[in-house]
Order: sequence, then C-alpha cells, then structure tokens
Amino acid sequence: MDPLATLRPVSQAYATLPVEDAFDWAEGGATLPAGEWYMVAFRSIRRVGADEERLTQYDDMAHREAERAPGFVSYFKGPVDRDGTCLSFCLWDSRAEARAAARRPDHLEAVSLIGEMYQAYALEFLRVRRVDAAAALQFEPYDPVPLAPESFAPLAALDFSHRAVAT
Repeated sequence: MDPLATLRPVSQAYATLPVEDAFDWAEGGATLPAGEWYMVAFRSIRRVGADEERLTQYDDMAHREAERAPGFVSYFKGPVDRDGTCLSFCLWDSRAEARAAARRPDHLEAVSLIGEMYQAYALEFLRVRRVDAAAALQFEPYDPVPLAPESFAPLAALDFSHRAVAT
C-alpha cells in the first residue's frame, strides 16, 4: 500500500510552493514511519498543445516500472494547473535505488518526451526525514546544486536553490 495515498496539495498554486509547503504532510504523510528517504520532485510547465494522452501513457508505464523497482516507496502525480504548472514526486528508500530505477527502459522513454512536451522542467533532490513516529517530516536539499537564474527563466521566480535543471 502507498503510504502517501491520501496526500493532497494544499491549494491550486501548490506547484509554485516548496515541496514541504505544497502538501498536507501532517495528514497525508501520517503513515510514514520514522526513517529517512530520498525524494525526486519534478516541477514542470507544459507546452501549449502538449499531448496529454501520450504524456499520461508514458508516465503510467514509468510509474508501473518504478513500483517494481527495489526501494520504491511512493509516487505522487500532481494535477496540472490551468497555467500548465505541475509538481510530482517519487519517494525512494535511497538515492542509489532511485538512480538505478531512472536507468530503466520505461523511465528513459518517458524522459525522452521532455523537450517535446515541456516548456520548462526542473528536478529537486530532497532528503526527507522523520525522527520518530510522532514527529513532523523534515525536508532538506540533497546535494544542493547552484543554479544561474538565467538558465531557467520560466521557473526562476520560484527560487528553489536545490533544483537541477533540464529544459
């Protein structure tokens, strides 16, 4: 069972918020035990006219493939806002397991759509911790990556210093 199955965005503008503020973690993440995880968050802005059916097909294939991979914990597929912004994420037991899954065929095929379907796309790598079952989840950058503001103009206003960029 997905431990984040009841997680929901806090508002329609969730995709522009830091991950720790974008969701109701107290309720939606309540079943996560004490521990530490590796999160890969995907921020995007869809191109006008992006083929949503094709995107969904490739995303679903990559999701099913990830679920079978060692270390997979959860995948949250965010809703796309009217302005085309979206925030989704995968939660893994470890960075090594996430990286291994990213090299699988269906994931590589989904990634091949980035240039065609997205106006902008950014990855954030986060360490997620819970020190004990009663404590709140903690979020921190995992190996922060410096980013030149001009390199990602569409999302530069979001000011997430811990993102890696693909456009």
